[in-house]
Amino acid sequence: MYKSLQAAAAGRRRPARPSSLGPAVNLPACARWLLAVVGLAIVAGEARAIPFYARSQGLSCVDCHSLPPKLNARGETFLARGYRRAEEVGREPAFPISLWITGRREERSANNLQDVLLPKVELISGGPVAALPLSYFVEWRVVSLELQNNGTLRDRSGRFEDVILNWEIGDNQVLRFGQFRSLNQYDVSLRLSVSEPAVFGTGLPGQTAAGDSRITGLRSFAPSGRSPGLAYTWQTMPGPARSDGLFSTITLPFVGELSAPLSAKARQAASFELEGPAKGLFLESFFRRGLSSLGAHAFLDRDRWLFTGVGRIQRGDFSGTAAFGVDDAPGRSSRSRYSLELEHLFDRFDTFRAAAGFRVEQITGAGRDPAYIPYLALSGPNTSHTFVLQLEGRFQGDTRTLLIDLSSLF
Repeated sequence: MYKSLQAAAAGRRRPARPSSLGPAVNLPACARWLLAVVGLAIVAGEARAIPFYARSQGLSCVDCHSLPPKLNARGETFLARGYRRAEEVGREPAFPISLWITGRREERSANNLQDVLLPKVELISGGPVAALPLSYFVEWRVVSLELQNNGTLRDRSGRFEDVILNWEIGDNQVLRFGQFRSLNQYDVSLRLSVSEPAVFGTGLPGQTAAGDSRITGLRSFAPSGRSPGLAYTWQTMPGPARSDGLFSTITLPFVGELSAPLSAKARQAASFELEGPAKGLFLESFFRRGLSSLGAHAFLDRDRWLFTGVGRIQRGDFSGTAAFGVDDAPGRSSRSRYSLELEHLFDRFDTFRAAAGFRVEQITGAGRDPAYIPYLALSGPNTSHTFVLQLEGRFQGDTRTLLIDLSSLF
């Protein structure tokens, strides 16, 4: 449910890149469009999800979200059931596509940068597939712009944030295919801050691809980074809700990106790529009860590794997250990473919700000071559509950053 449409510019297909790990695959643009359209057409008939699920069922955003996009306990259970409620209200399904549009004002003291941009326009669809033990989620970023340190905009329009197919094997096992984040305990795409915690988003570098920075970047790994992959999850010690219990996951992330780039620049920065073998092995285990959880995850490769412990707690309107990790990669010594975050939700009214949070984070050995990040979020009217305003400051050494995002979800 989240997240100037760029005209598709004509351009030559780039030659396949040399690779020491395996061949890169570049599909023709028409084939990528066809795959995307056919995939949506297959599942669209019976799909339901927020916010079009809210429209079809007469619900509001706060039925499943404490403040969009952050889920409450009911939303976590809805997600764990493959986008199904225990009882359907029985209204006619709405058209199974939702739209997330975000405008941004960004100011950075470094290089004295200021800009107003459209960082994302997303088409989103998700839900169960007919009466089959399958569910899907697709998040396609039609517009994806990012302000770079040199003042130019990085255009990655047409990339897929998520393309997920879940196969529910019995009541306690799920096999996942597609492109997704490896990390499950904390879904950073549902955060209230503008930026994601660096403890999850800072990657381990991969093997350098000679003359090809694009493939070099895709070979890196971060727990919250998206990659094509395969994951198997099993649940033990079930609790009162489907989302409660002990969850363990094995994930094989692959080098690549699923995308259908919509501009000449995007074809360079967000080209369709697949390369093998897997980046490594990601292992995760956590126990969750309600919105509180305790767990750990590890990434293992031949010459690089990462281990992180994560705790999350919810008490009334307050929630806290703590994460501590260590990592190692070729060419440098081991380093540690941490993030401490506290949020408070103001939920007296359903029509308008507000939240305030503060996070401190650091990657030691990266040559950076700790970052202090206060943020505010406000949503309304929280019906089957809503607006979300997010303000975030970042204070790190002598640098200052201000981000103001205004999003519309419908």
